[in-house]
Amino acid sequence: MKKFFKTALVLGGTALAAHFGMKAYKRINGIVKLSKSLPEFLNNVYGAKPKLSINRTFNAMNIKAGFPQEILDKHTDIETTIREYIDDFYPELTKCAVEIEVHAKKAEEEAEPAGEEEEEG
Repeated sequence: MKKFFKTALVLGGTALAAHFGMKAYKRINGIVKLSKSLPEFLNNVYGAKPKLSINRTFNAMNIKAGFPQEILDKHTDIETTIREYIDDFYPELTKCAVEIEVHAKKAEEEAEPAGEEEEEG
């Protein structure tokens, strides 16, 4: 009888660990896909690719999107657009609190990377 309970406990523990492992995998996989697709979506909608920062904790997800000031002046619904995109395409990520912050890009964020300058001959 002891062996039966020991086996049941081991199988139950393994199933529980697998369940939580799959949930964690789905969340991480969703965040990776979101970080790749959200900038392209926002570029198609607003005509400018934002600087995104996505951070996930156990019960919250923070998204910071930096746009040029001209885009922020024209469009006031950027936060709503991001929230609806996540609700529509990544429902597994909406189970936690999603905080979205939209801010203006700084001048050095808008500049091209330093490695692409032309050399004079």
